[in-house]
Amino acid sequence: MENGGPKLYEELGELARFVKDTMRTLSAASPQLTSTSAQLPAAASHLSDLKQMTEDGTLEVMRLTELIQDNHGRIAKDLSAVVEVLRAMDCPTLAGRLEKVTSVLAQDEKYLTEIMTALSFQDLVAQRVKKLVAILNEVEGKLVELVVIFGLQQSGQAAGDASLAGQLLKQLEESKTTAMKQKVADDILAQFGFK
Repeated sequence: MENGGPKLYEELGELARFVKDTMRTLSAASPQLTSTSAQLPAAASHLSDLKQMTEDGTLEVMRLTELIQDNHGRIAKDLSAVVEVLRAMDCPTLAGRLEKVTSVLAQDEKYLTEIMTALSFQDLVAQRVKKLVAILNEVEGKLVELVVIFGLQQSGQAAGDASLAGQLLKQLEESKTTAMKQKVADDILAQFGFK
């Protein structure tokens, strides 16, 4: 005690109390962590489904819009031919009316193009949903890490089980690059009595 004196002893005591209080707080938060951890995969799945539905819907609207544009092009071409025949036959009133129809078709073509442009929002939605899914996956990973680290300490596991924590954390880290991520996270949580 000569080197550190009472001040060091006091600081060590404060640190021990802090760790004990933190463990108690984490233990009390365990049900909420479990609940949140269980809901994160569902939230990520819902967001992925939403992204897919918006993409599918947008692609279908674009496909149909293109078909309507193609039809408008054919109608406009046929109307122009009819207008020319009517002018040659000296029917200016009927030719003028058909020219108005052709004008309306041209305006519709402009609106259809604006619809196609407006549908570009889907790309932005997909990018943001992808970011949200990544954030949820990151949070879930951090929660599982906390369960591993504090779960071993809480259950009074021996220091030799630190290698178990290391193995579990390594499995979790490796699973981030594979499709098995959710299964690994579920298996780890199950080992600590969650699920």
